[in-house]
Amino acid sequence: MKLQIDGPRLRLRLAEDELARLLRDRHLEAHLPCPNGGQARRAIVLEDGLAEANCDGDLMDLRVRLPLAAFLGFTAERPRRDGFSFAIRALEVSIEVDVRDSRKRMQLERENKKPR
Repeated sequence: MKLQIDGPRLRLRLAEDELARLLRDRHLEAHLPCPNGGQARRAIVLEDGLAEANCDGDLMDLRVRLPLAAFLGFTAERPRRDGFSFAIRALEVSIEVDVRDSRKRMQLERENKKPR
């Protein structure tokens, strides 16, 4: 899970294998080692019945909660260049699936289905 910060925008980009784990487990976590020996943690959680996306914590311990049905709808339309986006206070958050990775995966699947 890649993290990009640009002013008031926070972008989390997932590779296809990370997306598959998130959809399967409804939870995805990543850690980043810090210079002081600690770790920064990022987690995305899919929750059934959640009305809208939100996040809490800080950049050292960030937890993003996404409504399951809405996120499943978003991922069903891959590949796409936009993200599953929402705002909380002054922060804009976007969860994206790596388009290049999605296209590579789709190409491999097509090639594997071709008769030999």
